[in-house]
Amino acid sequence: MFMKSTQTKLFLAVSAIAVLVTAALAQSPSRAALGKIDFQALLDAAPALPATTAEAGNRTYGADVKSADQGALNSFYAPFEQRVAAARAAIQGAVANRGADDAAVADRAVAQANASPIISRMGGIEKMGQMSEQELQQAAAQAAGGYVQSMAGAPPGAGAGIQAMMQRMMNDPAYQARFEKMSKAEQEAEMRKMMGNTMAPAPPSGPTAAERQAKQATTETASVVARQQELGAIFQRLSEIDAEFAKRNGAIAAAPGGHNQIREDVNAKLARVPMIKGGEAGDIREPIQEQSVIREHATRDRERATAELQQQAALFNQRKARYKEVATAYSNWLRGSGGVNTQTAQLLDDASVQIAVRMEEQLIQVSESLGKYSSGATSNAAQYEQAYQVRMSEPLVKSASSAKGAAAGKSDDANKGDDASKRPPSKRESIFKRLPSIK
Repeated sequence: MFMKSTQTKLFLAVSAIAVLVTAALAQSPSRAALGKIDFQALLDAAPALPATTAEAGNRTYGADVKSADQGALNSFYAPFEQRVAAARAAIQGAVANRGADDAAVADRAVAQANASPIISRMGGIEKMGQMSEQELQQAAAQAAGGYVQSMAGAPPGAGAGIQAMMQRMMNDPAYQARFEKMSKAEQEAEMRKMMGNTMAPAPPSGPTAAERQAKQATTETASVVARQQELGAIFQRLSEIDAEFAKRNGAIAAAPGGHNQIREDVNAKLARVPMIKGGEAGDIREPIQEQSVIREHATRDRERATAELQQQAALFNQRKARYKEVATAYSNWLRGSGGVNTQTAQLLDDASVQIAVRMEEQLIQVSESLGKYSSGATSNAAQYEQAYQVRMSEPLVKSASSAKGAAAGKSDDANKGDDASKRPPSKRESIFKRLPSIK
């Protein structure tokens, strides 16, 4: 009986070093904060993109699409932004307490490790951290030997035998590999031989209490590690979705026939419009042709913006659907948490919970990014709608003489030196300052 329990306790104690040091870096859980946010509803609350540039204009500027004020856009997205803020508030406590939680779990893990008879004989985690690899090996072998020798019923020389066995295991990879391939009975016999007790009776055939506890700890720990890996894979899916859709969104604007290409085409056409005498204002482009080209520019830009908006709307819906799949996977993962009883598994499970807090942070972030994507696409499309409406509302130039008169009037204002040059820009001028691509 001594031989079997000694083997179990020894190898559990030694293997605990690596596991517990890793767990010391894990972060304390904030279980109560998890599962409070309905991510499906939050994602659904992100406003969809408008179907047309006209709808984008109304959403952005309100009833007066020629207005320079985008207050309507801010008002439209404010309710969603409030939902995002409420979601962040739900986990704010867990996020804010990370530093204190980290320290508490690290202390707890170190204390658990130091309670091990092997680690305590090595001087504790702090002293082990100051040792070289060779010093660690020597201290571990000595500690294991001392621990075995201290146990009731240990034969004389048992500690030295185990110390020698550990030294050989650490320095002879071939022996270690051979030992690991032995059957359980062969390993028991090898240990009895090393401890100088070859005549000891064979251990009982059934598992000891220590072995049953060790098996439970191993099973629970393996289960927790598998769940951590599952959560990590779910987390990774968010990054993959973001990267994929960023690339696809960039391809929409980069496709042939974009606004830059339209501007180049229009500028080339404007360059071909003949110049005529404009009186005191100097030479001007033939006004009827010029207005036609400028209106063509506004029309083509609006058509392009409509096409891009439709593609962006489809992309938005696909992206939201993918995020909702991840949110569902996370909810399913969360429902399977809990139910661990052993110390090491509990520490690792606590780390899983803290990873889950980060997962919820990220789900909030991607929900917010959907709203910002919708708002940005809406605002962009609205500007082209606004420019189109302004151009199309301008009176048609009927003759070159009327254009000359308008040009002369502008020249007179400039020559008079009156307040014309000091006037604030008109609504029309303000619009086209914000749209440098529209001439």
